[in-house]
Formats: sequence, C-alpha cells, structure tokens
Amino acid sequence: MYNTRTAEVVTKLKVELDSLLPFKPEDEKRLRRKLRLEFNYNSNHLEGNTLTYGQTQLLLLYDKSSGDASVSDIEEMKAHDFALTQVEAMAKESERPLTETFIKELNQTILVRPFWKDAVTYDGQPARKEVKIGQYKTSPNSVVLKNGEIHAYATPEETPALMGDLLKWYNESKNSLPPVQLAAEFHYRLVCIHPFDDGNGRVARLVMNYILFSHSYPPVVIKSDDKESYLTALQKADTGNVQALIEYVEQQAIWSLELSIRAAKGEDVEELGDVDKEIEILKREKLTKATIYKTPSVAYDVVNHINNDLWRPLAKAIGKFDDFFVETKQEIFINKKLVEEPQGPGVIAVSLAAMFNTRSLLLGHDMKGAEVFEVEWKNEMYSLKTANHKQDVEVLCMLMLYDASYTVAVEAMLVDGDTLMKNAATLYRMDREYKSFFMSDEVEGIVKLVSKHLLEVIRHA
Repeated sequence: MYNTRTAEVVTKLKVELDSLLPFKPEDEKRLRRKLRLEFNYNSNHLEGNTLTYGQTQLLLLYDKSSGDASVSDIEEMKAHDFALTQVEAMAKESERPLTETFIKELNQTILVRPFWKDAVTYDGQPARKEVKIGQYKTSPNSVVLKNGEIHAYATPEETPALMGDLLKWYNESKNSLPPVQLAAEFHYRLVCIHPFDDGNGRVARLVMNYILFSHSYPPVVIKSDDKESYLTALQKADTGNVQALIEYVEQQAIWSLELSIRAAKGEDVEELGDVDKEIEILKREKLTKATIYKTPSVAYDVVNHINNDLWRPLAKAIGKFDDFFVETKQEIFINKKLVEEPQGPGVIAVSLAAMFNTRSLLLGHDMKGAEVFEVEWKNEMYSLKTANHKQDVEVLCMLMLYDASYTVAVEAMLVDGDTLMKNAATLYRMDREYKSFFMSDEVEGIVKLVSKHLLEVIRHA
C-alpha cells in the first residue's frame, strides 16, 4: 500500500457512499449519465478527438451529430462508449479473470478498423505505419518529450512477455493493494509497455476503470483540461516516483466519489461549468429549426455576438503580446469606414457595446436606414522589438453579412517596414447561417490559433 495523503480520504468517502446505497433509480440514472459523458468526452479529448462536450452529449444520448464533426471522431466516440459498456459488464462477472484477450478486445473496439498514421522513428525521422487493431505492436513506438528527447516504450519483442508479467502482477496484488491504488498502478504499468500501435492511453484508462468497477467504485475521469498535471504525474512515475501518479489518480477518485455521494443524496450532480455546457447544447438544438434571414435586428444580434463572444476574448489574448511591440492600436470599420479609434487594448469591446444604445442604432448608424454589410475589427501592432528591422503585425476579425448567412474570417498580416510587403495568413474562416452562433470551445480554438501564430512570428523574427 502507498502511504499517500489522499488514501484515507478515498477510504472514508467510499464508506460514506456505501452507507447511502442503494440509489433511487432516478438518482442512479442521473449519475450514470453524468459519468458516462464525462469519461467518454475527456478520455477521447485527451487523445485529440475534436468533438465538443455538447456534440458528445448529442451523439451519446440522442444519436445525433451537429456542426462540422468528422466521421472518424464520431465513430471513435461511439466505439469508446461501447467499450465502456464492455468494461462495466465484464466487471460484474466476478468469476471471469482479467485477461490479455480482453485487453486486446478493448483495443479492437475503440479503434474500429485498421488505418495508417504518421509516426516517428526511434532516431526522430518521420514515417508512416499501419495500425493493426487488437494486436500487439509489430514495430517500436515512442513519444517525443517537451525537452526534445525521445522516450521509447517496450520493444515489440518484449511486449508479450511483459503483458504476461503485468497480468501476473495484477493477480498477485489485487488482494493487497487498495482498489484505487491497484487500478492506478496497473494503468501506469500498461502505459509503460504501450503494447499497441495506437489507443494505449484509452485502453489503460478503460482497464483502470474495469478494476474500479469490479470493486464497486465509480469510474475515475482524467479531465482533458488537466492534461498537463496528468502527464506530469506520469513523468514523475517514470523517474521512480510512482506514488505521485497514485496520488493523482486518488484525487480524481475523490471527485467521482463526492459526485456519487451527492447523487445518492438526491442532490444536483451538475457543476457550474456543466450549466454552460447545457446552454450550448440548447443553442445547438433550438437554433437549428428554421432559416433566418437578415434584418436590422438579426444584424444587430450577430455583430453584438461576434464583438462580445469572439473579438473580446481574442483582443484580450492579443493584448498579452503588447510588450513585444513599440505601439499598439485597435480600430473598427463598418462598411469599410473607420468609426472608432479607442485608446488602449480592450476598449473596443466596451465602447462598441456602449454605442448599441437602441435596437436600431449601431455605432451611430440607423440600421433600419443604413444597412450594415461588413464589420472589421483590427488590432495593429507596430515595430516588433525583437526583429532585426521594422516589422508590424495586424490581426483582423472580419464579419460579412449576407441575406441568409454570414461569414467570419480571422487573418494575421506581417508587414515588412522596409519594403512595405504584406504577408497575410488566413487563420480561420467559416460560413454560418444566422441561427448558428459561436460556442465557447470554438472561440477557444480560434484564440489558440491566433496566439500560436503570434508566438511563431515573434519566435522567428
């Protein structure tokens, strides 16, 4: 047993949860729905699946898809959800031991079908490899660490014997280690082997929760927004500090146990962030039923939405780079006419909203009499301090309004002060119907794209 700071808390919470059993049917249904969504969304999102929480909920609960979700991401999410049901069912059959065959079946389930993917050779060269599902790897696999070093996993030749050793260790330890510690260490040992060409992380988290299910624990959910802490705990384990990972998993088990206790008491299991998710799901469902055409009121709503929900967080992110430039300025153009020149970052968002003083006035324009067909937000950054000659950078957010749709584009422009040559890059462009609004995860993605672009511009200046 590992003497962690959290082991005692886990034990006490499990005792409290057991004292509240059995669940009322409606409470158990709420909890299962919550944990099912959280585990499927986060475990896949950790590995690069692009479905949002709202899209995941629509898919798993209503078998519907929305937005521009890729077919492969949809298939992957549904397959992972099926694998979770396999894990729960297997855990209930106490007479059936955990086997290599079952672990291979999980890999086959989540990967759906064989495919080719980009890879890196042991010496860091790009390559392509075929991923054969449900089979142990036939070629070496590795990962490039943040410091540029290559971390190699077990060789294909070592893998069968190591997997046999892992199952032997599990059977010898399952009665001596507390369930959460047993599950966490099994997860780590499986990750160290990395027995498959792909899907190792997801399989490791599924088997970890098989072990928890078999001991009547709720599943552990590794949150995708906590990915750095998760990877840090794994890296600490690689240096010999396995207890760091054990404690990390125990912390996540505490979240699941506390959530289960609230459910057992009939209390709300939705967190504040989940309310926002529900609102976004409602937007997707309710705003997709009819064609909306441009009117002054519709134009007002779209401009206000883009200004507050997209440009404001984008301008805030851009403002973080101000110190790299001698001077910065923000401007707004409506129908290609400059309408405002605020003094300082962040002022645009406030002043634009302030000038929406009625439903027909927009920056002094009567929208009933003067149609708005284009709005442009511009952030100009003059004279990059780290460049060896004068370079200016502009970030533009452009909104074009048409009869039954609108277009949003975000561009970045590098202006060479010596030659006045402009190098423009379109970072984002999307055509939308007026019933479709930007969701917070989409905005976050755009903000990251722009931030990464500015980082590269400054880094290579």
